[in-house]
Amino acid sequence: MRVHLTNSGNVVLREALDADRLDVLIDKQSEQRLTRTIAKIGRREDEHHLLLAPAVVRFVSGLAGDPAWEAGFEKVLSKAVLAGQLTAEGYLRVRFDMRIATEEVTIDEFRAAMRSLPGGISIVTTGAGEEASGIVVSSLTSISAEPPLICFFINQESSCYPTLVKSGYFAANVLGQGHSDVMDAFLRRPQGRERFTVGRWREGHERVLVLEDALASMECDTVFTQQIGTHRMVVGKIRRTRCESSVPLVHFNSHTHLLAGAHMPN
Repeated sequence: MRVHLTNSGNVVLREALDADRLDVLIDKQSEQRLTRTIAKIGRREDEHHLLLAPAVVRFVSGLAGDPAWEAGFEKVLSKAVLAGQLTAEGYLRVRFDMRIATEEVTIDEFRAAMRSLPGGISIVTTGAGEEASGIVVSSLTSISAEPPLICFFINQESSCYPTLVKSGYFAANVLGQGHSDVMDAFLRRPQGRERFTVGRWREGHERVLVLEDALASMECDTVFTQQIGTHRMVVGKIRRTRCESSVPLVHFNSHTHLLAGAHMPN
């Protein structure tokens, strides 16, 4: 088992069924980011060792409760006890290795690739009253029908982010034909009520503003968030939905298009 501290700020468990070892792999990253990431799993003991909380391994594995994984993890813990690597506080003393930097694409290369990925355009709204705010996103996607879950990604520097975190709810409004002026208002106007002066907006779940004639609107409670690189993934459980018949707006190659064409044969 290898606990991997990625340079995107996440902690993952690799080789989760390998019970013959337990160590930590660390991507090359700034000392500030590394300090924050290490704090998620335990603490640094010396130049080559970390004190790792066993509960963290169980959590990041995603396999807690699985009989095969639990048996392997018990084997890891037993070996640590015999080797004197379990502290009186219950931490595992494990070695860590700094990973040699792997090849990564440049920001320009990344953006060029993403321009080739078509995506639907939505406005995510949150807050209520004078705190109402919202942003345009092209990352809205479905997760699960049972329970009904969707997610999107938001830059943590976004002007909408503090209100989203504070409120605990949002509405995802899928844009279609006739919504270009609404999108333009959210892209060009200051954050806040001024953005909502264009379009047909009404109050919905927890007074969040919903676009009445959206291609689809989904009013959600925020049930999970996680930092990934510069962004935070936000997962919502849908409480109410409403759909209209329209032609979707699509973002592709840095431009907005109406999606109109022949259906693909089955």
